[in-house]
Amino acid sequence: MRSESPKPLSLLLHALSVIETQNASDPLWVQGIVDDARDVEPGDLFIAVRGHSVDGHDFVAEAVRRGASAVVVDRDGAYGVHVPVIRVPDTRRAVAELAAAWYEYPAKRLRLIGITGSFGKTATLNMLHAILDRAGIRAGAIGSDFFGLRLADRLHERLLHTTPAPLELHGALARIVEAGGRVCAMEVTSQGLVQERVHGLEFALGIFTCIAPLEHGDYHGSFRRYVEAKARFFDHILPGAPLVFPLGDRAVCSLVEGLDVRHVGGGVGSRARVRIRNRRLEPERTRMVLEVRRPLPRVGGGRVEPVAIPIELRLLGRMNARNAALAAAAGLCLGADPRAVREGLASVRPPPRRLELVHRGRFTVLDDAATHPEALNVLFDVVGGIRHRRLFLAAAIRGGRGPDFNRRYAESLAIWSRLRPVHGVVVTSSEETVGDVDQVSPAEREAFLRELRRAGVPHRHQARLDEAIQSALGHVGDGDLLVLLGTQGMHAGPALVRRWLPVEGDAQQKSTILPDPEASPEASPGALPETGAP
Repeated sequence: MRSESPKPLSLLLHALSVIETQNASDPLWVQGIVDDARDVEPGDLFIAVRGHSVDGHDFVAEAVRRGASAVVVDRDGAYGVHVPVIRVPDTRRAVAELAAAWYEYPAKRLRLIGITGSFGKTATLNMLHAILDRAGIRAGAIGSDFFGLRLADRLHERLLHTTPAPLELHGALARIVEAGGRVCAMEVTSQGLVQERVHGLEFALGIFTCIAPLEHGDYHGSFRRYVEAKARFFDHILPGAPLVFPLGDRAVCSLVEGLDVRHVGGGVGSRARVRIRNRRLEPERTRMVLEVRRPLPRVGGGRVEPVAIPIELRLLGRMNARNAALAAAAGLCLGADPRAVREGLASVRPPPRRLELVHRGRFTVLDDAATHPEALNVLFDVVGGIRHRRLFLAAAIRGGRGPDFNRRYAESLAIWSRLRPVHGVVVTSSEETVGDVDQVSPAEREAFLRELRRAGVPHRHQARLDEAIQSALGHVGDGDLLVLLGTQGMHAGPALVRRWLPVEGDAQQKSTILPDPEASPEASPGALPETGAP
C-alpha cells in the first residue's frame, strides 16, 4: 500500500498504543505500509506480523535492507537495525489501526453490516445487496463469490480473501466511500476474526447465518475453538444494534443469549419475528411469503411495522429460503421498503457453484461446491425437489484437508445415498486442475474411497477431472440428474459440462465424444458399475 503523498510517521503513530521506540528519528515520512518483507520498497513502514506459519519478526533485517524507513514489532529484543523500531502490544491489531489511519478512517463514514456463519454468508450478502440496490441505498459489498468489492455497476474488483487483510480492506472501504457508498455489507470469516482483520470495525447491524460442526477444523483445531472464534463477531456489533439470526440454529441461539443486541430472529417457528409461510420448493425456484409478525428495529431510529411480502426466488432449497428471510429482515431494518425486498430477492441469480443448474435438457446437471459435510444436507434437500429417474454424482476429494475430513465427508455422502438412492458415483482427485497445496494425498483418497466401499455405494475413482466428468456424462440418460459435487478441482466441472453439452443437441454431442454408456468397465475406463444403491 503506497501513496504519491507520503504521511508523517508521527501522525500515523497516534493510531497506535506504543510501548517504546528505539532509534527514534523525527521528522520521518512514510511512503507506504506493508506487512510482507518481500514487498518493501524504499520509504515503507514495515509491520512484523505473526502469521499462521511465518513470523514477520524474522524478516525485520531483510525489510530494512530493502529500504524500510521504520518497523513495527510486538516482540521485545534487539533487531540490529538503524531505523526506528516501534514496539506495540499486538502487531495484528497495529496493521488494522495503521491501515485505518492511512486511509483516513473510511469505516467511520459508512454504515457497516457484518455477515458471518459457517455457510450461507455469500448468498445472504448477495440478496441483501440486491435489496439495498432496489431501495436506492448506495451499498458496497465485500464477499467471496467475486472475491472482491462491489458497488452497483460502478465499482468491482478482486481481492485476495473473503474477509480481506486490513491493508486491502480499508483501501476497499475508502474506494467505496469515494464512489458514493453509504453502506457496506461484508462477509466476516472465523479466520478473519482470529487474525484481527476486522479489528476496529463496528457493525451497525449483524447477520449470523448458522454454525456447522467440523467447519475449518484444519485451521482452528477443534469445534470449540471454532465457535469461540465465531463468537468474536459479537464484539464488533454496536451496543443495541440489530442482530439477525435463524431461530432454528440452536448453536447460534445459545451464543446470542444475553447479548446487548436487538434480536431479530427469523425462520418458520412461532417465535420468529420474520416468519416464512407457504414455502413451495420448485425445480428452478422457491416461492414463499415473508411475514414480519412484530415490529423490527430500524437502524438509525424508528421501526418497521408488520407486513407480509410475497417472494419468488431463483435460488433453490430451504437454506436459501432461510437466507432470504435473514436478508429481508436486515434490508427492512436498514430502510428498504417491502417492494424493494420483493424485487431485490427476485433479481438474485445463484452464485457460481452454489446450487447452480448448469444444464437442463434430456437430463439435468446441478453444480454445488458443498464445501462441508453439513452442506450436503442443503444439497440433497434440493435434489429431493428435482424430479429425476436416476441420480448420479461426480464428487471431488478435498486435498489438503486430511484423511479424517474426507472420511467424514464420504460418510455423509453415503448416508444421503441411502436417503436419495444414488445409481453411481464418480470420485475424482482432479489432479490436473488443483495446485500443489490442494493435491489429494494417497491417504485422503483412500479414506474417501474406503468409506464408500464400507457403505456399499457404487463408485469409481478417476484421477483426472475431465475423465471423471466424461465418465459420469456417459452414463446419464433421459430424465436423470447428475450432481457435480466438491470444491478444489471440481470448480472446472461446470465449464466442461457446458463445453460438451450445449443446451441444444446434447444427445448428438454425447454420442461423439463420450464413452459408450453400455460399455463394460473393462472396455471403458470411465464406466460406472451398473448396480443400484444399497
